[in-house]
Amino acid sequence: MTRSSTKDRELFLVEQAAKLMGKTWTIGPDRECPDFFVTEGTQQFGLEVSELFTGRQTPAGSAMKRQESKTQKAVNTLRRKYEAISNTPLSVKLVGNISADNLARVVPWLVAEDLSSKPILHRVIVDEDNGLRVHATRALRADWFCVNNRVGWVDRNPLQLITEAVEKKSRKLPRYRATAGPDIRLLLVADRTNNSGKLMLNEKPQFGPARISGRVFYVVS
Repeated sequence: MTRSSTKDRELFLVEQAAKLMGKTWTIGPDRECPDFFVTEGTQQFGLEVSELFTGRQTPAGSAMKRQESKTQKAVNTLRRKYEAISNTPLSVKLVGNISADNLARVVPWLVAEDLSSKPILHRVIVDEDNGLRVHATRALRADWFCVNNRVGWVDRNPLQLITEAVEKKSRKLPRYRATAGPDIRLLLVADRTNNSGKLMLNEKPQFGPARISGRVFYVVS
């Protein structure tokens, strides 16, 4: 069975959280309820993974995260179009007005700069009178993104959001325990790369186990 991108994302988050917390976790086969079965020394437990997002929440999830994903898909499309013409890895940062008309100009701009003939780390800035600036650097690997999605305010008081996430998952504890045993833990992740995940728990420890209503969970940001 092909692993889904969601499951790949969850596995990545678990692995990174274990490193941040100094844990040695052996992650078992994929599950759905809870997400993973983890072995730590002589202990075994079920681990559910959930991401936290700031901003307006809808029944479909984070409105900000959906917009970020839509923008990144558009940027990824530009990268594929450029690489189909010039198979040259670039680091590209888009800043400003990312309207469809502006995005349509990006690939022709970059092709005209002929970065394939330039040395690694050669950098150009395209800044025409349209509200969009493009920073492009010839690189060893491709990395294209919109800076607008990564520069924003940090929510430094997310306790209510954390509590709501824990209580929501707590309602599924009987299902988790039926498939993975009595020890069930929750990993809550705030990915501060993008604005939708800019949350910071100022209370110490920022990393490590905590408890709400006697249930173990981890918060990593």
